[in-house]
Parts: sequence; structure tokens; C-alpha cells
Amino acid sequence: MKIQKLSSAEMPKTMQQANFKGKEGVQQNNNSINSLMDSASAASLKSMINFKGKGEPLTDYEKTLITNDKNEIRVADLFNMPEDVHISANDMEPSSRDLNTVGLNIEKTTKGDKEIVKITNDNGNLIFEGEVKKGAKVPHLTYKQGKFMPEVTVKDDSLDGSVIKMFSGSKIKGEGFNFVMPGEYTNYENNTRKTVSFTGNVAITTLNKEPRTQNAVDLYMASDLAAKTTEGDYMDVVKENNPTIVIPAGGFGTRFHNLTRNDENKPSYLLPTANEYRIIATALNMAASAGVIDKDPSKNNLTYLSQMHEIEGENVKNVNKYKTDGGAIAEGLDEDYIDRHKDMIILNADIISNADISRAYNALKTLPNAALVIPSYAVGAERAKSFGLLGIEQDENGNSQLKSFVEKPRYTNKSPQPNEFSSDEDYRNAIDIYNDAQNAANPTGDGTFLANPGIYLLSPEATKVLRHLGIKDPSETGLGKSVMPEIVKLCNEGKLIGANGEPMKAYVVPLERQGGEAAFWDDIGTAGAYLKTIKNIAKETVVNGTGEDNKYYGMPEFVLNDFANNVDLDTSIVYMSEKARNNVENFKKEHGVSVIEGNMFAV
Repeated sequence: MKIQKLSSAEMPKTMQQANFKGKEGVQQNNNSINSLMDSASAASLKSMINFKGKGEPLTDYEKTLITNDKNEIRVADLFNMPEDVHISANDMEPSSRDLNTVGLNIEKTTKGDKEIVKITNDNGNLIFEGEVKKGAKVPHLTYKQGKFMPEVTVKDDSLDGSVIKMFSGSKIKGEGFNFVMPGEYTNYENNTRKTVSFTGNVAITTLNKEPRTQNAVDLYMASDLAAKTTEGDYMDVVKENNPTIVIPAGGFGTRFHNLTRNDENKPSYLLPTANEYRIIATALNMAASAGVIDKDPSKNNLTYLSQMHEIEGENVKNVNKYKTDGGAIAEGLDEDYIDRHKDMIILNADIISNADISRAYNALKTLPNAALVIPSYAVGAERAKSFGLLGIEQDENGNSQLKSFVEKPRYTNKSPQPNEFSSDEDYRNAIDIYNDAQNAANPTGDGTFLANPGIYLLSPEATKVLRHLGIKDPSETGLGKSVMPEIVKLCNEGKLIGANGEPMKAYVVPLERQGGEAAFWDDIGTAGAYLKTIKNIAKETVVNGTGEDNKYYGMPEFVLNDFANNVDLDTSIVYMSEKARNNVENFKKEHGVSVIEGNMFAV
């Protein structure tokens, strides 16, 4: 990039046109800038590209706040800090900046008889503001942030072991104190409640906190939860072909750390329902609904592919430790821990959905020469940037063939502009990604995109590709990043040949619940998504009951019922249990709480 020496009068208009963001632009020091232009122009340039140098060194106290091997910033007691806190993102070591991309500033001031604590980030956005009257009896507040969202945890003897987690869009006001985390929350209002009453083979890959996952699955398998699922529309097709269901459950779930902490991993974390029903139960329910998990627990054949070797048993097979989600599956196929001659259904472990996977499996068995079927879920343009997108093309029979697999594109509905890049090559690559994303635009023309919900249905020919990628290079076994794009590429090039000698194809079908209605699906990878989904399901159940009028129909009735009972739609608070609700009532009485509402979770 060539930078001319410009006068200060010319600079604003020219820089507005250029607006470059390359590394060279933001990392130049004062001397290199001044060598290119006069001091007035340099000052203008620095202002426009928001140049920031390192600030004051962190104090000893501030250094102690970066804890848990630099995965979290934690202030143990907000109203008893020895000094104010100013941790700029630029002052942190590169290895820990990803947990604090916006910085942290905490200031204590006194106004009359009140002590005020205010938390902001480097951008000046207010995260929390608390006022405490001197001499008042107040609860204990802890602040945490990391890759997960900022959180204020309220503890008090009156809560009897429970805690209240405050997130953006919440407030608590009691006698002598007022705590606010600015933001929006949905007030669902108190609607009249409808009567709500409850009337194969599986392989699970494990990595993080393996005993937790095993315990969660054991609780499910030993219960009668499988018997409470709604039977899939094509259960007979599934039972006839007896595919293997694989549930990758090895992630570390750092974005979910607000909830799991050190007690659970994401798949094993509780939902506000029966103790046996953990997050991984959604995938297990899908398997049970399709008929792969028998209603009689004694008849089930389940295998663990253990990467950390922390669990034992006849059904546990030790494999190597992999960074990719497909590595353990590839080794399982290679070692015959997973039958390589069968179809495979891969289900994400940390979702909530009412999808009927037997419908998608029937598509695998009936679409012409199907090697791979991926159900699609429509998402908005901004949200689409967080998913793998499925580019489709209609074949001569009107079926949607999968032509491209774009993993988390930066550009969806708005095309990249040249002034956003420091090189032509980067710009051309961005244009390619944008064009591929357009292939994933929903054919309905409603502005949504067809996202991959982490559900894959593979023929034995497709599982061979996964196995061979693992043998060749385990780092190339990321399901969404490497494996599925390779299968799609081979299909589109006519190089994946079926048993009948004909080229195989990859297809996209809609994600559907029983009866063929559009299914609900959501990735509950953050505390915010977890709480929002539970509240939405509770609202729907309160209004429409648990029958087919409920858009979440297909989820077990007792889950819908428990969600409805454990959410206060008036205040938007989610309670893990009835005990947590009662403890919050004690807290309100103890502190004369007049306002408590918003995005809060009582555990």
C-alpha cells in the first residue's frame, strides 16, 4: 500500500475513502507515521484509525484478577476492593486477550451516604452499576468475565446455598442497595396457563471431564426417559437398517463457563427439569425417538470413545486425544469400535431441538445415490456468520443437492468492500466466501440462510472418507471444517462411487419434527442462549400446552412442563428448581427486595 504525504486539510476526506485496516496500518509507531507525512496529518491519521498504545502496567492486584490459567477475570468482592481496576485489552498478554477483548474498568466512588461501584469496558460501555447505603445489610457480589459473558453472582445466607446469576438486562433493588446490569430483557407477561400434564447402537466421544459425561448418560439410560419420547415417523426404516448414532461430547465449552464452572461440562450440565435430563439428553432423545435407543435400558448397546482415559468399563474404548471433533470418530472406525459398514448419524451433544431424525434418515435411504444428507435450519443473516452454511442447487428431480459448505462466513448479506482489506488477495478471498454464502440463501427469498445444525447422516461410503482423513492427518477431521466439505467435493466431482457403481450425491433436506412441520433447533452454547431458549419454550408451553399446537412438540412432555414451571414469565427469571425459587423468596424477604427482574438464573 502506498501512502502519500497529505496535508491536514486533505486528510479527512481521503482517509474516509481509504479506511484501511491492515496490520501495517494499526501497528505503525509515531516515527514511521511521521516519516510519511507532516505532524498534523499524522495526528489526524492516528485519530481516524483509533491507534492505541499500551497504557500503564497492571498493578499487582490487577494481575491477581486474571485467574484459572488466564481463562477468567474474577473480582471476588465488588464492594471490598483494595483499589480501582483498569485492565485494558492492550495491557494483557496475547495469550489471555481472547478472554477480555474489550477490557475492564472498575471504579469505586462515594456520594453522600452511598458507595457506588461502576464497571465499564474500554469502549466506555456500562456493564454494571451498584449502589450500597453505608451500614445497610447487603449480599455478597462477585464479578466474572472471560470468553463467556460478564456475570455478577449474588450470594447470601438467606439463599441457603443457592446463588443468583445476573447478566446483561437485569436488576435487583432492596433495602439499602440497588444493582443494575444494563440491557434488554423480554417480559413475557402472565398468560393464562393451559393444563400441562405428563402423560442400536450409540457411540459417544468424550474429552473434557469424561466422568461427568458418562454420569449424565448413565442417569438417562437407567431412567425411563427413553420411553417418554415421541416415536419418529420413520422409526421402522431406522430399525430395519440399524445405523450407528455418534454423539461428539468432547468440547471444553469455554463460552458456557458462566454455568458449568468446575462442576460440570456442557453436555452434562443440568436443565431445569428432572435430574436425569441433562443437556446431552436432547441427542439421546433423538436417538430414542428414532428407535436406536431401546425403551428397555437393559437392551441398549452404548460405546464410549475416551480421549482422556479417565473412564473405565467394557463399553469404553481408549483412543488418542484429538483437537478436532472427528478425530475420535475416525479412529473408532479404523479400530472397528464403530461398525464401518453401517450408516452413521452424527448428533451435536449441546443443543435443544424437537427434530425427528428418522425423517432425515429416511431421506438418506430414499434419495438417489445419497452419500450424505444434512438437514438445514434457516437463520438470519447476522446469526448465519456463526454457522456452517449449506449452498444448494436443485437437481432435475427437484431435490436440493449440496454444492458448497461454507464454515462461518464473515460476509453474508453485505458484500466485502476493497477498503476493508490491506491486500487484493485478501479481498478476492473474501469475495469468494461471500459468493459461496449466497448459494446458501434460503430459496424462499426471506433473507435467511440455510445453516448446518450439527446433524449429519452418512452412508458407509461417506464414513470411509472420514476414516481415511483421520488416517492421513488427524488435524483434518473437523466435521464442519474438513470432513463434510471433502465429502461434498468428492460427490460434486463424481469421485465418490457407490456399491452400484454410480457416483454418489450429497443432499440437503429441511430439519423437521414429527408430521413434517419445521423443527425447532438451537445451539445453547452460551448462558444467554441457554436461558433465552428455556424461557421461549416455557412461554410457548404456557400458551399452547404440550400438544401439536406447541411449536416445540416432539420434546418430551415432562420437559416442556418443567420448563414452564421453572420460569417466572413476569420477571424473566429462570429457576433451576423449586428449591431455588423458594430460596429467592427468602432472599427477597430478608432484604426487602422491591425489584428483581431480567436475565437472571437462580441455581
